[in-house]
Amino acid sequence: MRVRHRHRALLAVTPAALVLSLTACNGDDQAAATPTTGPDTTASGPAATGAPSDGSPSEAPKAPEASQAPEASQKPNGGGSANNTEAYAYKHPCAMTQLSLNVRQEGTRRIIEVANKGASACGLDLLPAVALGDSSSADRSNSLRPLVPSGIGGPNHALLAGTKAYAVLDLNPGGKAGAKGIDEMNVLVSPSHMPNADTRSFPLGAGASVSGPELGLYHGSVADAVASMRQADIAQQ
Repeated sequence: MRVRHRHRALLAVTPAALVLSLTACNGDDQAAATPTTGPDTTASGPAATGAPSDGSPSEAPKAPEASQAPEASQKPNGGGSANNTEAYAYKHPCAMTQLSLNVRQEGTRRIIEVANKGASACGLDLLPAVALGDSSSADRSNSLRPLVPSGIGGPNHALLAGTKAYAVLDLNPGGKAGAKGIDEMNVLVSPSHMPNADTRSFPLGAGASVSGPELGLYHGSVADAVASMRQADIAQQ
C-alpha cells in the first residue's frame, strides 16, 4: 500500500510538468500567430513620418515648392507693372516732363522721335502738331502746316515706359521749288493734352526746301511712320 501511494503522487506531478513544458515550447509561436488587436500604427509610426528610431525629434516634412507663374503685368510691348500697360496709357495722357523729344534729318524727311523716360505708360495724341515758319518772325499765324492722313480716330497712342514713338514729316515729297523764309519747325508732341508752352523748335538747316509737306501718325517704328506719312491727304487743323 505504501508503494502504490508513492506511484500516484508521481503520476499527479507528471501531467502538470508536461503542461508547463508544452507551454514553454510553444510560447513564441503562439505570440507570432496571434494578430494584434490595438490601433494600426503603420501610417503614424516613426517609419511613416521619417522620424529617427532613437526617439529624437524629427524635422517637419517640407511643403512642395510653389511654381512661379509669369508676371501678369508683363504688357505687351514691354513693361511689367500695373501702371505700364496700354489700358493705363489710354487713361493717363503724357506730360512733357516724362518725355524726351528728338528730331533728326534723313534727306527731305524729319524723323520726330518721342521717348518715354518715365516709369509709367502714358498716352499721346495720334500725331504731333507741326508748324513750319520763319524763326525771325514774331507772327507765327502764317506758318505752314503739313497734310496729314484723313479718317483719324481712336484712342491715344499708348507709349509704354522705356519705349519710343515715331512720326515722319516730309518737307518736300514732290521735290518742287520750296517756299522762301521757312527755316524752322515747331513741334507740340501731344496738342490736345499739352499747353502751347510745351512746343519745341528745331532749325531746318541750310538749304532746306519746303513744299507740300506731309506728316504721318505716331508708330512704333520709322518704317510704319513713313507708310503713314504717305497717306497724308488733308490739312492739319
